[in-house]
Amino acid sequence: MINTPVVLFTFNRPLLAQLVFDEIRRIKPKRLFVISDGPRNEPEMNRVEQSRKIIEQVDWKCDVSRKYSDDNLGCRVSVSSGLDWVFSQVERAIILEDDCVPTASFFTFCEVLLEKYKDDQKVMMISGDNFFEKESQFSYDFCRHSLIWGWATWRRAWKQYDVASASKVDEFDTKFNRLAHLVSGRRLEAIRKTLEGKIDTWDYLWQYALLLSDGLCVYPSVNLIKNIGFGRSATHTKYRTFHSSLSQKPITFPLLHPARIEPNQSYDEKISKTYHPFYSFLDIITHLFR
Repeated sequence: MINTPVVLFTFNRPLLAQLVFDEIRRIKPKRLFVISDGPRNEPEMNRVEQSRKIIEQVDWKCDVSRKYSDDNLGCRVSVSSGLDWVFSQVERAIILEDDCVPTASFFTFCEVLLEKYKDDQKVMMISGDNFFEKESQFSYDFCRHSLIWGWATWRRAWKQYDVASASKVDEFDTKFNRLAHLVSGRRLEAIRKTLEGKIDTWDYLWQYALLLSDGLCVYPSVNLIKNIGFGRSATHTKYRTFHSSLSQKPITFPLLHPARIEPNQSYDEKISKTYHPFYSFLDIITHLFR
């Protein structure tokens, strides 16, 4: 059983949400937050309702809190307001969307490190993602990228999201050159377009929050999450990339902790080189034949 509260975001993909819920059910968290955006149109109403009904399968002792929207808020507002709601009630949480299937060890990994780094302002999140596994003497390392396909954070870190979200485009532009040394120009351009209102998502602003705070993301030595959401029904991951072929593995305990808290520059560079926020035909062909 996991003591850390778990957050599940659902929307209109009940078959995927069921798979994620099944993994949550295995570890039986004491507290579960469920957040669901409202349907965009009438045909979508049934799928949204089916996704919400999955939570009725909770059959263990669990405090379940629901935040269901009647209207469609969109990805940015739905997730950010949902996490505001969660962190108004708890100090830390493990967060999953309906297409991110974790291993059971992901929850323990997060719980251990949420406790270890609870007072370290530099560490802003714990991720279950590792896109480039290689043998390591430690159980995890640090990077500057916000890896959000299964992650965890604290109230004290999430507060920085509001700072990033309230930023003006001209303020961002003054920081662009400095930030370009930390993450790819494409990722920064995605942040800019989000600030301009051209992209409806929350995760680029969370990335910006990390950059503004000089914050770090913990990533595991093995990949603990499989993203099953690639395809036409996805909001953003409509085209398959190498990420969709990654499988998940369990991590070994007790964890072996690295001696220093600093970003792995090589890992950050690898992510930057493979990062494609806007999928063009050339991007798709490149990934298919890589």
